[in-house]
Amino acid sequence: MCHPEVIFALVLCAAATAPASDAEPQFPLQQERRSEDGVQSAIYHRDLQLWHDSRMRGRELREARRARWMDSIGLDLVLTYDTLAMGAASPSEAWGGASGDVTLNLRWQITRDDSRSPLSLNTRLRDRHAYSDTPPSGLRSSTDALWGYVDGFNNAGFQVPEFFFEDRLFDRRLTLRYGQMSIDDLLDGHELRSAKRSFMNQAFSSSPAVGFPGSDLGFVGRWQSRHHWDLTLAVSNVAGSNLRETTEWKLDGGALFEAVQLGHDFAGIRGQTGRLQLLAWRSDALPKADLSPGRGISLTYEQTLSRDLRFFVKYAFSEGEAAITEHFASAGMARDLSRASRVGIALAAGQSAQNTGEWQGLMEVFYRRQIGKSWMITPDLQVVAGDRLANGDGVVVIGGVRMGMTF
Repeated sequence: MCHPEVIFALVLCAAATAPASDAEPQFPLQQERRSEDGVQSAIYHRDLQLWHDSRMRGRELREARRARWMDSIGLDLVLTYDTLAMGAASPSEAWGGASGDVTLNLRWQITRDDSRSPLSLNTRLRDRHAYSDTPPSGLRSSTDALWGYVDGFNNAGFQVPEFFFEDRLFDRRLTLRYGQMSIDDLLDGHELRSAKRSFMNQAFSSSPAVGFPGSDLGFVGRWQSRHHWDLTLAVSNVAGSNLRETTEWKLDGGALFEAVQLGHDFAGIRGQTGRLQLLAWRSDALPKADLSPGRGISLTYEQTLSRDLRFFVKYAFSEGEAAITEHFASAGMARDLSRASRVGIALAAGQSAQNTGEWQGLMEVFYRRQIGKSWMITPDLQVVAGDRLANGDGVVVIGGVRMGMTF
């Protein structure tokens, strides 16, 4: 039987004795990515587009992204609106759904963002609404899939999923986050993990093999060494499940989620940046929310091959029923055809944690096109196979079109 604590202890010992590499990665990976593109990610993508368009830096960039009164108090506002229309078909049935997601991301720099130890208050307000009787997220239950064909895009209504402080100390090498947050923002991530900008299926945009809580009260600390190692410790109240899209503002029942993650950026293939990341986690049971206990590990390797080509490979194992899958593997690749377009393909397979004889596999392909500074359109195709899918049909084909705007 696999024991995650033993495996993680061996990796920590290896990290402690490994010699520091003299090779500097050429293009550091951006690790602050998550399935819903949270506050930090929304601001990053807005600023990235400004930088691409004008090569602005420092104060010029701040003046371009903020009104004068906003810059005087260190306030950043990013408004996004995303819509998705999705259809699913098996040999005998068909389903469809459409929904929208309007989100206001706000970051207030209590101390200047260009200082050595910036402190900020971050919040995210969103409203999710369905345009049809069944939102795209509901197609999972309609077809008996193990996990969702998309992350988000439900009919949850108004929520405040994040309201947290971020403190960066010791020349920004130590990051502390505390408050109401989606704790997986800094855990089990990779560069292509984004249901709004890359792959939609939860196999790639979320973590069906990790029993993450929903958006709950928590604390995350990350230390980044000068030799490209990082260690992340996290603890969160458990009031709901990440894959159930819950948002709770309460400490209830004493159930906790705890995780430790070790990551290393290095000069990999052809001298380009690679990253190896190991996560070990455990979660308490919360009977009143029908959440089971569990623990597991997740190992991710990602690699940039050039400025416009990258891939990732992931394997995860869990015990208990806190996660949807017991064994899970995924791999994906994306290529930026230009600054305005990206194409990607990914594969995944997983074994159910509740029924070890049940497997699900899938392939997803997407093409993303940016139109102007603020509008993206993304056609997407998925082919999913599994024994129980669609009342025994075994195969479901899903087509979708996302449109997103950023202001």
